[in-house]
Amino acid sequence: MNYDYAKIAKEVIQAVGGSENIKSAAHCATRLRLIVADRSLADDKKVGEIDAVKGTFFTAGQYQIIFGTGHVNRVYEQITQLGIAETTASEAKEAKMDGKNQLQKAIRTFGDVFVPVIPALVATGLFLGLKGALLNNNFLALFGMTNADIPQAFQVLVEVLSGTTFAFLPAIVCWSTFRVFGGSPVLGLILGLMLVNGALPNAYSVADPSSGVTPLLLFGFIPIVGYQGSILPAFVAGVIGSKLEKKLRKTVPAVFDFMITPFLVLFIMLILSLLIIGPLLHALENVLLVIVEYALGLPLGIGGLIVGFFWSIITLTGVHHIFNMLEISLLASTGFNPFNAILCMCGFSSAGVCLAISIKAKKKEIRAIGPSATVSALLGIGEPALFGVILRYGMKPFLLSCSINGIAGMIAMLLGMKGTGNGITTIPGMLLYIYSPYQLIMYVILALSVFIVAFCLCWFFAVPPEVMETDTAVKKEVSTPAPAPFPNVLGAVAKGTFVPMEKIPDPTFSQGVLGICCGIEPETGKVYAPMDGTISQLADTLHAIGIEAAGVELLIHVGIDTVAMKGDGFSSHVKEGQAVKKGDLLLTMDLEKIKAAGHPATIMVIVTNSDDLSSVEASASSRLMPGDPLMCLKA
Repeated sequence: MNYDYAKIAKEVIQAVGGSENIKSAAHCATRLRLIVADRSLADDKKVGEIDAVKGTFFTAGQYQIIFGTGHVNRVYEQITQLGIAETTASEAKEAKMDGKNQLQKAIRTFGDVFVPVIPALVATGLFLGLKGALLNNNFLALFGMTNADIPQAFQVLVEVLSGTTFAFLPAIVCWSTFRVFGGSPVLGLILGLMLVNGALPNAYSVADPSSGVTPLLLFGFIPIVGYQGSILPAFVAGVIGSKLEKKLRKTVPAVFDFMITPFLVLFIMLILSLLIIGPLLHALENVLLVIVEYALGLPLGIGGLIVGFFWSIITLTGVHHIFNMLEISLLASTGFNPFNAILCMCGFSSAGVCLAISIKAKKKEIRAIGPSATVSALLGIGEPALFGVILRYGMKPFLLSCSINGIAGMIAMLLGMKGTGNGITTIPGMLLYIYSPYQLIMYVILALSVFIVAFCLCWFFAVPPEVMETDTAVKKEVSTPAPAPFPNVLGAVAKGTFVPMEKIPDPTFSQGVLGICCGIEPETGKVYAPMDGTISQLADTLHAIGIEAAGVELLIHVGIDTVAMKGDGFSSHVKEGQAVKKGDLLLTMDLEKIKAAGHPATIMVIVTNSDDLSSVEASASSRLMPGDPLMCLKA
């Protein structure tokens, strides 16, 4: 039957209470999903009388109208053309976080901010590694040279290559934070540059007692410094600044918005950053410094255990550069730096965990980022591995790394390991231990042990399941297949327990609104083709697949309300228009993730044109294996 979808869309809007009652619209394989301001304004009877509507219900804050495959997408297109807002990127991202706790959401968001920064940090790690290897006095002494023998122009070039990213890191982080939280990235960039403006005392110089540089004091007690190399101040400023900008965009008259909003955002956020955010984090820095000094003095290597375990956590705050002061003080008073040995082992631990995840992962993003992030960690720059890989998909790899860091730090203290300088770690850090064969041998043995143990433990116990998901459907080109025969018997699409239609936990399916169907309660996360045919539909969210063959139209719907997961936990192995054979793998799903999101994982197999067939009957009654008889059809 031909429908006037524009007319249907107008009738839907009117019956649901008008456009002012609809906040946004989305759709899945069978249903139009409307977020309404007032549920009571939606007239179910009027909606049910609209052409092509097969039913309605309200759940999870959504007014859902059942149209079925082939119709819902066309109605949705007309709905959006009439001015109803589509799901925004931020709303999609919010939905993707369903089932995650607040800590996981915060870590995931922090990772989203940091991922674009990774290439610059990787390059800087390589530059710093080369700088530490080639311009270190211990290394140069092997050739009878010192830094004074290196041409100044060459040293300046190396300094520019190795110092720029960290000098302007707040600007990069602030830019990315504005981007992720919906602000104007260019405002974030300018705000970040303000935080490292040359007129402010340099953070690295302030952290070095020998530099003579001290913070500016506002009102005699508020310290003001630059934030070179800091992450947390820029991140917090970016979050608050982007929210402030969005608020101002809504309140400032449009004619003045172009001028007033950027001015207010930059002015307010600079004052807030320098007078409140910065000083608070400066106080946090001092507290951390006192704690670490006390911890290093504890007996039996306990100080190394504590510092090693918490070092990655401290790095998360972005205030770890303050410990330069501690290292310099140790070097000045004793000529040695035991703190460096702990940091070096933390680097090898992060590198091992990062490499295990990146090699075992199937997700292309991690496989692309992981190896270079591992190299960067081995050269002393751990942020790419920490934020781009280890923390990106959960806490387990991070906590494993912290635990290994703590044990390695304790062993380093018990072995009496101590370097002759600071500022370089991991592989370049070996140069700080060549003064003693014992120190160098212990360094190499412990470093290799930490790296191997971290890699193995992560490989077997801590690789996040999210990175094991493939990103895209199979890209194999297929030739035009011969027409598939009429499927007299549909095979089971998954391993599991048979569920009769009336017991499916969703009225759309249990009442046969979309057609005669049955379900399977899956035991594994693999879904197979029940017949030979052609993929007629593949939902963007990958939770529903349509198959057609010889006048039979099937819909395989995975889970109840799993459209809310926006594809998270689903991986497709087919594409629209592709010919499939009975038993071919169609998609994989993460059952634990579906369960964690609060959705039943029941798989429904619906004959959507069952009215066109003379008979559709279930032929299963118990436990099923893929391909076992599920339903019998007669043309």
